[in-house]
Amino acid sequence: MASFTMHNDQCEVTVDEHASEIHSFKDIKENREYMWQADPAYWTGRNPTLFPMVGSTYDKKLHIKGKEYAIGNHGFTRHSDFTCVEHDDSHIKMQLKDNEETLAQYPYHFVLTITYTLKERTVSIHYEITNTNKETMPFNFGLHPAFNCPSDPSKKFEDYKLVFNAPEDIHWLTTNKDQVTELALDRPALKDTIIIHNPKSTEVSLTDGTHGVTVLFKGYPWLAFWSPKAPFVCIEPWFGHTDFTEVKVPFEEREGTLFLEAGKTWTADYAIRIQ
Repeated sequence: MASFTMHNDQCEVTVDEHASEIHSFKDIKENREYMWQADPAYWTGRNPTLFPMVGSTYDKKLHIKGKEYAIGNHGFTRHSDFTCVEHDDSHIKMQLKDNEETLAQYPYHFVLTITYTLKERTVSIHYEITNTNKETMPFNFGLHPAFNCPSDPSKKFEDYKLVFNAPEDIHWLTTNKDQVTELALDRPALKDTIIIHNPKSTEVSLTDGTHGVTVLFKGYPWLAFWSPKAPFVCIEPWFGHTDFTEVKVPFEEREGTLFLEAGKTWTADYAIRIQ
């Protein structure tokens, strides 16, 4: 598959047609890479799009209209080949349409378009999901970008922290915090994933105080952080979530499932800014 690059006098961003993943977000002047580079010793993902499922159902299947569909963790988009339909120095547009492989896992026709726009030190990502069926389409959607930690090779993982732009109450497994605007990186907690329901923040930064990244998001009901004892941290805004316990309901009745009417288009946005 081909890769496509945007650039300006500050930054360079490369997006690959496979999974429409950002392979690189680099500060040109400092030659500093901010995106995780998919080292298989830890995790071969980079920043997958989670569609039509966030996480997994309890039995790893989608139950739709009385039928079962086997689907991998976080859905099939992370393994799908997109087509680049537009490209110049400041934007890249990728598109995925349903096919025989997707229909075997999820019985709906769709068009997923992802547009990346680079301006100064920020890449904005716009998603459009169009329902091309003659019926309403249920789905999940989420994001999973992974960032180098440390991004400054002279620093350590423990030198970084998560900084929110609004106070957050975080009560998830072993993490219990009230009204925090900063969160130290706790390796065991991050290995298990830290999840915030209905975050008040619209921005969160992974930073050592000098270098780092900020993820800008709005309207996502869940915000997750994950790092499997690895030199990266994922910052994940989600619509929908994995099953935390055994859930025996159809896909259409799961918490967080979205519904898109026939012929309509649903949109979502987020952005990544480097320091």
